[in-house]
Amino acid sequence: MKRIAPEAKALGILFLCLGYSLACEARTRPLTILHANDTHSHMFPFREGAPDPEGRAQTGSGVREFLFGIRPVFPHPSGRGSGGIARMSTLIRRLRMANRDVLALHAGDVFIGSFEFNKHLGYPELKIMEGLYDAMALGNHEFDLGLGGLARVLSGEAAGDAPVDLPVLCANVNFSGTSLETTIEPSIVRTIGGIKVGVFGLVTEDRQHYSAEVAARMSGRVYEVAGIRAAALRSSGCGIVVCLSHLGAMADLTRLARVPGIDIIVGGHSHDAFEHPILLNGKIVVQAGMFGLHLGELRVKLEDGAVRLERYKLHKIDGRIKEDPRLEGRLNALREGIVEDPRFGPVYTQGIAWAARDIEKTWPESGTFRDTPLGNLVTDAVMAGLEKAGIQADFALEALGYIANEVPRGTVVGNDVLRAVPYGYDAETGLGHKIVIAPLPGSLILAGLEHTLSAIPYTREFCMQACGLTYQYDSTKPASSKLGALSRLDPMSVLANGEPVAANPDKSYLVAMNEQVFQFLSSLAAPLGLSLVSFPTGLSEYAVVRDHMRDLQVLDNRSEGRIRDVLRRN
Repeated sequence: MKRIAPEAKALGILFLCLGYSLACEARTRPLTILHANDTHSHMFPFREGAPDPEGRAQTGSGVREFLFGIRPVFPHPSGRGSGGIARMSTLIRRLRMANRDVLALHAGDVFIGSFEFNKHLGYPELKIMEGLYDAMALGNHEFDLGLGGLARVLSGEAAGDAPVDLPVLCANVNFSGTSLETTIEPSIVRTIGGIKVGVFGLVTEDRQHYSAEVAARMSGRVYEVAGIRAAALRSSGCGIVVCLSHLGAMADLTRLARVPGIDIIVGGHSHDAFEHPILLNGKIVVQAGMFGLHLGELRVKLEDGAVRLERYKLHKIDGRIKEDPRLEGRLNALREGIVEDPRFGPVYTQGIAWAARDIEKTWPESGTFRDTPLGNLVTDAVMAGLEKAGIQADFALEALGYIANEVPRGTVVGNDVLRAVPYGYDAETGLGHKIVIAPLPGSLILAGLEHTLSAIPYTREFCMQACGLTYQYDSTKPASSKLGALSRLDPMSVLANGEPVAANPDKSYLVAMNEQVFQFLSSLAAPLGLSLVSFPTGLSEYAVVRDHMRDLQVLDNRSEGRIRDVLRRN
């Protein structure tokens, strides 16, 4: 047998030790996940001029506080001079340089919510995101253009340009036979630092968000799909499985967190900014708010087959971060295109009104009033717009979830208006939701209000704001478990212009609302055997709010007690 020289033995042992050391490093090297969600095409920063309310927390603002004692960063609106995709670009690039193994993810709702989208349909933003993110999930608002419209944006056809080269994920919608069949993937696998990481996407299946075409392709079994997809990624050798969930914090924490095989849930849809991750059932749950105001930085390690949290930081995107100069020319051109469009004009600079205070989306933290300054402004504007147009309505409703940003004090411009009522897209006007009139029986009004109150304290987003309608409820009572049954709502307190609705439940009231609120109410009416109809007014929500502000000139809206939580404890 050939004798091995001592030097060769030493060299072999050295290489063996080095190889073992590298293998150990590959197994234990930390993975950094950067994450954002619900940016809603807010490509430009919020303007300067009002104090930053960061740090205020919403009482009862979500299931994570109610069940886990965790309060989120205040989600609305986290300050002017904040946000903007150029700042987000700088921070993501900086964190990629500072960390060895990085995966950047977006949990959906890139589309809808700004003039940037209404002019350019999301394509420029997605092209910028190509250089920032490794994958994004579809949110419900990505479907607002329909399947064909989404396909045209992703293929580049809508812009007459190259396709979007960013993995787009959704596991619980069937795209077979559509132009998106080869574009949308249920999941991807990436090997990072020697570890296979599987990522899959889920989108909310609440059908009021979708057209009939899209709703028909929903799985109807989202949590079962999650389990199947996680198991498939595990069987393919993934050491870490990430779910990009556009289901909302309540669903993530109460249902999705029970699904085996998932290590990390990167959430979206409910616009919650978690200051700290929630550890639940062996899973790490995070969410980074909305409108590009925050970026989450999650650092984990895979040890002994388990994913361990190392650290977390929720970065604020503000003026301390310089804007990426590589995007300056592109963003300036986008903005000029908006201003030059006759449908929009100088929406970033031309004053409409003066706000004497921040017109807030949220109600006061003390007291019993549950109408909000902005809810009152929007519903008042709808009624005023209908009166100008000679259209009759008994009262107007708006859900808090369809109002986005407060109107900051100072000079109010068109961009502030659209950021307050940003949702929907109308191809003809380039604006958002239109106002409809729906005849609703009193019994459905009572049932609908009770249903929206059942979500408290999990979320405020369902809460109805009103002009011409007042009501009271008791949030300390148990939520009704049966649709149509009343528990929290005091039915005798529900007054339509002073008339008790409960006294004549079969009477029909003409109710004004935006198209999406009507879809929501229609989804509640169907199980009760009711089929609702609506009549178009031709008025856009943006236009009636803008014109009402112009008529007022000075905005000083406050919470007035139109809605009260009486907080009885008997």
